[in-house]
Amino acid sequence: MKNPLRAWPAAAYRWCAYPHRFVPFRRVLQRPGTRVLDVGCGNHSPTVTKQYFPRCRYEGLDCGRWNRDARDDALMDAFYEIDLDRPELLTAVPSAAYDLVICSHVLEHLRDPWAVIPELARAVKPGGFLYIEVPAERSLRLPRAQDGFLGIRGCLNFADDPTHRGLVSVDRAAELLDRAGLRVVRRGKRFLLRRVILLPLYAAAGLILRGYIPASVVWDVLGFADVLVAERPLASPEAASHGTGAMEVPTPGNRTPDAASKAA
Repeated sequence: MKNPLRAWPAAAYRWCAYPHRFVPFRRVLQRPGTRVLDVGCGNHSPTVTKQYFPRCRYEGLDCGRWNRDARDDALMDAFYEIDLDRPELLTAVPSAAYDLVICSHVLEHLRDPWAVIPELARAVKPGGFLYIEVPAERSLRLPRAQDGFLGIRGCLNFADDPTHRGLVSVDRAAELLDRAGLRVVRRGKRFLLRRVILLPLYAAAGLILRGYIPASVVWDVLGFADVLVAERPLASPEAASHGTGAMEVPTPGNRTPDAASKAA
């Protein structure tokens, strides 16, 4: 019989670490055959996605093999090897094909993210969604994890990651999505209430499991990231009755404040 005292760190960390990118779309992702394009599918994202939503159709896109293993590759239904610094190559991705396009912490690494954003929008089907997450401007003012701040490792300040090329404004991105025919339904600071309330538990579990506190553990407390969620409207009332629109209504535990209510 397993000792529950030994099992709790992994269980607590897994519960607290539930990816923010899934929160607004749980009902969409639970449907069999939901087609997902994960732009920047490293860090074992195929395995994480299929762990929670095994019935979705998961397609990855990346410039190479970044922190992916054979299990991740086996779980992908399709893979596009594309260098996003050559956005013209994104024509290989089908138009109006995906129920959900995810682009989390990718755009800040690109030479011209503004050329990529319209291509992401093009891939979203009517009734489908686009999720973008990027470091916020406020991340420039946070402590440096590289300086050993509170034993945190990873990216806490924008400058901690030498591959970051520039900040991506969610307001400017929203303008591009509007021109591409998408409707922005949420933008502003990434925030999950449970990660704030249970921060001591989350941090302790990270220390026990990894020997340090991953920087992402405190992102929601410090406001490291901004998110943008947009939807491509259905073309007609007839199509609406068969659409995918099933994004969860924000609650105090999972809402991301609108830009109008962002903290200064």
